[in-house]
Amino acid sequence: MARVEIRLSDDEKSNWKQYCHDLGVSESGMMRQLIKSAAPDVANIDEFKPARTNKITIRLSDNEIEKLEAQAKGEGYLTPTSWVKASIVASLQRNPTLTESETHVLRESNRQLAALGRNLNQIARVLNIEFRESDKITKEMIELLSGQINQHRAKVNQLINQSHHRWELNYGNHSPA
Repeated sequence: MARVEIRLSDDEKSNWKQYCHDLGVSESGMMRQLIKSAAPDVANIDEFKPARTNKITIRLSDNEIEKLEAQAKGEGYLTPTSWVKASIVASLQRNPTLTESETHVLRESNRQLAALGRNLNQIARVLNIEFRESDKITKEMIELLSGQINQHRAKVNQLINQSHHRWELNYGNHSPA
């Protein structure tokens, strides 16, 4: 393989070495990335080596591990590995991946929504079939249902926004399907 050499001051070399180390990339690897970025027409992009198994191993600095663990714990993931997988899946699919607690909240929300649906069906039956008994339906009952629906919507919207913000998914002017 051919070599390229450049002259750097001691400070430049030290800063370059630290920069590459902080990113977890070799100095040569970082130089290749810069060449690909600056001059993609001359870069050799045939170097890609596909994974041989469905297991991928990465190495992180102590500082990166600390940040990863803090992020995963702060977002409710049980392990750093589960956060990394969710991050990768969110990036590949352009969809958020929910934590266990968020999934639980959505399941509970769906259960409450089903109960609201049953209440609405009972109201519709009274209003449509038993119109003589429609005076049993009060404005307060309808306002109570409306309030419960609004609470449900707010809870689901909060989860969606939290998840989208976590993964920084950008759909432009279009919302996800």
